[in-house]
Amino acid sequence: MTAGRETTDDLGARLAVAAASCRSRLAGVPRWEVFAKTSLTRQTELVDGRLRRSLEIDENGVAVRLFDGARAGFAAVSGLEPAAAHGAVEAAAAGAAPGPDPMPPARLLGATPVAPGPAMAPAGWAQHVAGELGIALATMSEGVLRLGRVIAQEGRYRWLLATAEGWSAEHERMAASLLLEVMVGDRPGVWREWVHVADPQALDLAALAARIGDRVLLTRHRIATDGGLHDLILHPEMTAQLLAAIAPLFVATPDARDPLPRLLGSDGLLAAYALTVVDDRADPTAPVVSPCDGEGLPSRRTLLLDEGAPRHRVASFADARRLDETPRGGAVRRSYRDRPATGLANLRVVTDDGRPPGELLGASDRALYLLRPLAPVSCDLVSGAYSLIASGVWIEGRRVLGWHPVVELTGKIGSLLRRIEAVGTDLAWFQTSQCFVGAPSLLVRRQSVIG
Repeated sequence: MTAGRETTDDLGARLAVAAASCRSRLAGVPRWEVFAKTSLTRQTELVDGRLRRSLEIDENGVAVRLFDGARAGFAAVSGLEPAAAHGAVEAAAAGAAPGPDPMPPARLLGATPVAPGPAMAPAGWAQHVAGELGIALATMSEGVLRLGRVIAQEGRYRWLLATAEGWSAEHERMAASLLLEVMVGDRPGVWREWVHVADPQALDLAALAARIGDRVLLTRHRIATDGGLHDLILHPEMTAQLLAAIAPLFVATPDARDPLPRLLGSDGLLAAYALTVVDDRADPTAPVVSPCDGEGLPSRRTLLLDEGAPRHRVASFADARRLDETPRGGAVRRSYRDRPATGLANLRVVTDDGRPPGELLGASDRALYLLRPLAPVSCDLVSGAYSLIASGVWIEGRRVLGWHPVVELTGKIGSLLRRIEAVGTDLAWFQTSQCFVGAPSLLVRRQSVIG
């Protein structure tokens, strides 16, 4: 029986055996933590609707952190069998070095109820998506758009976290995403789109085709360039990349190296009142959902930016203690091989008071609608200087005037953020170099544009 066909009870039993095997070897160690995980990832690649390759990866492992006699150790071993668990304990003990206890006290540990996740899609789901989405894109564009390559990645994982104090938590979840390549008429090159799929069975392919197609077709307008001071509308993908560039500001930093104070305005604001940002680890629609963070603190929504004003920062327990921060559950665990580390999980703009995207598009007599970045947004957080290179279209009201294939924006990041007048309601999730970012459209007033 493969991991792909195991039942939930089977997976839970394997994790429990690994944890019990570790516990038997940790008797007498005052402080320890065991993290056991099993996962199945299925990657399917299709070209022009035909299956090119399909790959399943089954990964299992156990990690141990311990603290004994002012020495801290960590080790991770592949496999969930007793021999693997015993090897992880022995390696953690052998590699222990003098240092402080990195693990949070039992009084901070806990779990937040999270909604049960959807089931992993059945075999054949990727082929169905490729076929139906290809038809929908061709239909809505009258044959201009053609879906080429599709890479569907689906995964199921389950983990167990247990400590010496008797506390434990378990979690099982499914994750899915699509990487789409769309051809536009006879134009060379492809338009790539990454899509987070919260529930494969509930994916609205017609709505997805419209969302992608509407943006791609804007690039077929005649070229029109301009410069000077203009209003900007940032597509959610642009907003996500902008937030990724400033994401380090939301991570706990030693005072001597903290760039944030130098970026604040005279009123103490980093951004305009319209912008509120959180790290949300309990939102069932977000890519990373769990009942606790990477080391057992309850999952929560951490308020990072409150109507433009910095509020809190994320940190692992060890970093929070070192930097005199309140522990808020800011640890991430990339895999069982990694120690828990400080990091953002789901950086998200709050859109409760957002405006419909169509209203944003019509909010200016003339504006540049930035469709997508042509390079990662660059931001020197020490000097505050940023550079943003993107493509977009000029609009007047809701009428498209022309496509601007390459535009560059430069200046001070604080000035740009404080010119945000409104956020949209069209929040979408994007994968960035920093973390997952949930972003809507943004309306920015009077920004300098270099054509």
